[in-house]
Amino acid sequence: MSAPPVIHCRGLSRWYGEVQGISGLDLDIHPGIVGLLGPNGSGKTTLMRLLTGLIKPSRGYAEVFGQRVRPDQHSIFARMGYSPGDDIHFETERAVDFLALLASLGGDSADEAVRRADQVLDQVGLLDRRTTKINAMSKGMRQRVKVAQALLFDPELLLLDEPLNGMDPISRRSTLDLVRDYSARGRTVVLASHVLHEVEAVTSQVVMLHHGRLLAEGRLDEIRELVDRKPRRVVISGDDLRSFAAKLLAEDLVTGLTFTEEGRLALDTRSLPPLLDRLAALGESGQLHGLDIEDEKLEAVFDLLVGETA
Repeated sequence: MSAPPVIHCRGLSRWYGEVQGISGLDLDIHPGIVGLLGPNGSGKTTLMRLLTGLIKPSRGYAEVFGQRVRPDQHSIFARMGYSPGDDIHFETERAVDFLALLASLGGDSADEAVRRADQVLDQVGLLDRRTTKINAMSKGMRQRVKVAQALLFDPELLLLDEPLNGMDPISRRSTLDLVRDYSARGRTVVLASHVLHEVEAVTSQVVMLHHGRLLAEGRLDEIRELVDRKPRRVVISGDDLRSFAAKLLAEDLVTGLTFTEEGRLALDTRSLPPLLDRLAALGESGQLHGLDIEDEKLEAVFDLLVGETA
């Protein structure tokens, strides 16, 4: 007999007035890494808020660790860590103080709270910035602080809502490595993203949402094939971008490039994984400050899949 699912949803629905967030979701998630994939507005954040008890379902239910999720189910939430898409920081606090405060609210003594805060800052590569105030951090660093707070109490279930937004290539890679290592310890990670490559880098198990409904599960290879037929666009920011452009053109990693009005460099490619690996290597010098993968094409892929299942 197979082990019971970590997350079990039946008929789970949530509306915001007349707006559908999640509708009639039947879903089971087992231990490991699961990619929660969908365009912006597909219901990923709504699902995570339902699983963490931040909002109540309009209909149906969700169970985590075999227990029905309700706002007062603290025994469930003590076993979960959640990195939300929205900022949750106390802006004027130092990173270590913000995390130590959360640890103390969880029952740690003052010394234990600081020790725990330093431990998770080390996990996300920010121990050397422990005394930096959060409002002085870049977006990517702030994202890593959110991941750190989700890790504070070594949860069995980790929910990450678009954690890589705004991170530079080095931070993205280290965060994905952290996700892999966490799963290897027998934990469950749900990684929400609208960027297919981010999910594919850590798992082949995906849940695809579209307009609040479950579109498909475990069809990553099919989606990958559809996306690979189309050029992908990566937009980077940093110093001396013209030098970056010349190197990438010489290595045949891009099919075209343009400079945006904001001074960023947009790269078109049909070889996304090798390009990202190369950008990570080039970014080790510190000249590459940010990277975004534009996935407008993913909307079209979802439309194709909707047509297949209609």
